[in-house]
Amino acid sequence: MGGSSLPLPPAELAARVGTVEGADPLEFYLAEGARLRRVIESLLPEDWDWENKQVLDFGCGSARVLRHFEPEARGGRFWGCDIDEPSIRWAESKLSPPFRFFGNGLVPPLQLPVRTLDLIWAMSVFTHITDQWSAWLLEMHRVLAPGGILIASFLGEGMWAPLVGEPYVEDEVGMTVLHHWEGPDAWVFHSEWWLREHWGRAYEVLTVQDPPRGPDGTPEITHSYVALRRRELKVTPAQLERVDPIPGELAALQTSLRLSRREMGDLHQQLAPAAGAGFLRRRLERLSGSTKASPR
Repeated sequence: MGGSSLPLPPAELAARVGTVEGADPLEFYLAEGARLRRVIESLLPEDWDWENKQVLDFGCGSARVLRHFEPEARGGRFWGCDIDEPSIRWAESKLSPPFRFFGNGLVPPLQLPVRTLDLIWAMSVFTHITDQWSAWLLEMHRVLAPGGILIASFLGEGMWAPLVGEPYVEDEVGMTVLHHWEGPDAWVFHSEWWLREHWGRAYEVLTVQDPPRGPDGTPEITHSYVALRRRELKVTPAQLERVDPIPGELAALQTSLRLSRREMGDLHQQLAPAAGAGFLRRRLERLSGSTKASPR
């Protein structure tokens, strides 16, 4: 397996794609990249082979995962793309060839022609895509060849309790977004039924991989993964986003509303003391249409 002999990125770029407290960022970068290669391989169909494959690492960062496919890249065409320009510049200068890189925006399209890729993986990407999720799923659909595979990580049961602070209830999660105001750093959670219901309108769901469980049944604190095959049909963003009147959808919307209210309350508690009573009073006056000066 390749990866360890290639140039390493600066520690800052290595940490940008994720690390854990107390870990050496470069050691974690290498170990996590190798682990994710194993995850990807475990989710591929049994008859998969790497010969002459065209592959995209969507959200590659500084090539944490891609670098571990060096032998395969020399016999195929392996792309990496990301919104982070410093990471792409570094990867392009140090790892091309055998890999190829390009930057992408927060919204589609990608700089790739239609129906050319055999495989796309997206590690820690759809975990942060909020309003544009359907557009990006259809962009993956556009560039995948017939029968092409998409593998994505998602925040499921393993990450819910540590990040949200309450028990995970599969039927009540759906797609839940927290920290929406942080843009690309928002947290996006999914439950399996929701992925099958919505992503399954454009893709055949092949496998869903949940986190390993400890002796007490508690899930490991890690991502979940889904492997999908491109369906041969035309789908629109509106069709992917359509909410059908089924119990899970209503429960998921209620969860999103409840947690949004909680976040708003937390933000108010943080901002109100810093803003001061004068600011809040003036804000209320503007909202009420008052133009009179208030006594201090």
